[in-house]
Amino acid sequence: MGRNPEPDFDWANLEGKHILAGRPGGVPAMTLQWVMNQHGVSTDTDNFDTSVAFDAMVGTFDTDKSIDYTTMFEPTASEYVALGKGYIVASVGEASGEVPYTAFSAQKSWLSENKKTAKSFLKAVMRGHKYMVENTPETVAKALAKSFVGTPETSIAAAVKSYLGIKAWGETPVMTETAFNRLQSIMENAGTLSSRADYNLAVDNSIALELIEELGK
Repeated sequence: MGRNPEPDFDWANLEGKHILAGRPGGVPAMTLQWVMNQHGVSTDTDNFDTSVAFDAMVGTFDTDKSIDYTTMFEPTASEYVALGKGYIVASVGEASGEVPYTAFSAQKSWLSENKKTAKSFLKAVMRGHKYMVENTPETVAKALAKSFVGTPETSIAAAVKSYLGIKAWGETPVMTETAFNRLQSIMENAGTLSSRADYNLAVDNSIALELIEELGK
């Protein structure tokens, strides 16, 4: 999010600018740092600001005019634009490529004892994604409205369209080794990972693969 429209935005535009990035160690901040560094933009100065908690960033950006850029989740970003307060200039998620971020977890022992429940839950998630893909953003917004009380449906629809456009939500529940390793690269770049995990030991896609086969996806 920037203060001015930048239809020809380049990541180099961030060099030397005051950027509100999020909390240290948070995936939004680490991913932004990685994307900037991949484009040759330095994050080694105080201008890469990690002093504000993520939930306070919008308010801080709104009041502190010394900040040039910040990051926002949807539908907050679209609503902010609709209010005429800023401009979406780029997508960190699109620039980074697929990164495992929001996820559901359970103990291995629970999964082995409750596989049917886990499959049903994952199936519901997959059906939700299918509904978003097969319907208009406006229709999806109506279905999501109860979860975003106070947010106009137009902003929710804009968020759905934006996220689908950059494939922010995984099209499959299978975690790829490429995405898994990209997350580790992002963490290493931020100095928060001392040693890498083995994909084959950390990831079990068996339930996801079974569902994909059963549903013919």
